[in-house]
Amino acid sequence: MITQVDITDNVPVNLTMAAGVDFSHTYFLTNYDKSPRNIEGCEVSAYMAKHPGALVAHLSTSTEPVYNMIKLNANIVDGAGGEYSISLPSTGTKQVFEGKYVYNVVMTNPDGSSEKLVDGLIFVGMSFAALP
Repeated sequence: MITQVDITDNVPVNLTMAAGVDFSHTYFLTNYDKSPRNIEGCEVSAYMAKHPGALVAHLSTSTEPVYNMIKLNANIVDGAGGEYSISLPSTGTKQVFEGKYVYNVVMTNPDGSSEKLVDGLIFVGMSFAALP
């Protein structure tokens, strides 16, 4: 699946994931004039969780929270073309329970500053591939 994200957009992009099946989504980041935004030299990271601030209760303390997030693979595919992707192989999606999750993708620029690129919901459904 492919989505074009304008840097002026602040609109959530909702996705679907089938447990036990490879998950992948590609984005194209554009400038105000719809030309590709050059993201060469940047790094992207992505996480999903049941809700923002989800904690692992038995490991967290009041001074040291342990967040219950799933790290998604995030890669720049074509920096000059503004293309990046997020993914999770079937071995990872098999571990995800059915339900609704929040996700976001953050880009770290070469100067060390960071910016949110996109966020939204991921609806996870069961797949026959996830059955034992």
